[in-house]
Amino acid sequence: MTSIDHSRVRQSWDRIGLWLRTHVRQAPLRPAADAGRLDAVEAAQAVTLPADVKEWWALADVSADFWIPGDFAPVALEEALDTREIWLLVAEEEGPLFDQNGEPEPRLLPEFIPIAMSPGGDGLIVDLRPGGANGAVFLWDHERWGLGVPLWDSIDSMLQDIAAALESQTPVLRQHAALGGAEATCVGQVDDAGELNWEPVA
Repeated sequence: MTSIDHSRVRQSWDRIGLWLRTHVRQAPLRPAADAGRLDAVEAAQAVTLPADVKEWWALADVSADFWIPGDFAPVALEEALDTREIWLLVAEEEGPLFDQNGEPEPRLLPEFIPIAMSPGGDGLIVDLRPGGANGAVFLWDHERWGLGVPLWDSIDSMLQDIAAALESQTPVLRQHAALGGAEATCVGQVDDAGELNWEPVA
């Protein structure tokens, strides 16, 4: 069985969690997954989960509220797998992978797994394919499909970016923007109802 080291992911989440407990209303917690379940998912799906992805799902006290920029809330492992299966069925029902000109059309791949969802049905996914984007976090628009520039190059980077932005009231997604990404840099602000909103930087 794989042992799980919570070090960097744990440290970043502890910083985020402390900030959320101090500044916003409290929300339910996302269920954690144990190491055995994560190993079983790897075996069943024939994928290798990056260490920080395993650490992320093993955390037992992650807020299930919409604290991730873009209005995304973390999902439990089982919800992630269910969502992925639905998206794969939709992709299969769409038919051919190529348009009438023979050009490839974007499709969800089995190696994409969601880690967070928005109220509108979009997701943040991790790319599990081998290569330079392995472990990177992307926006998955459930209507447009396709991957653009990664939002972060890993879950570890995502959590570090969010923690630093909340603590210092500086923008997130600066690396994404520097690479030509379409998502705006934004700063976390708490409204009168005690909810965190990420406001685009002018």
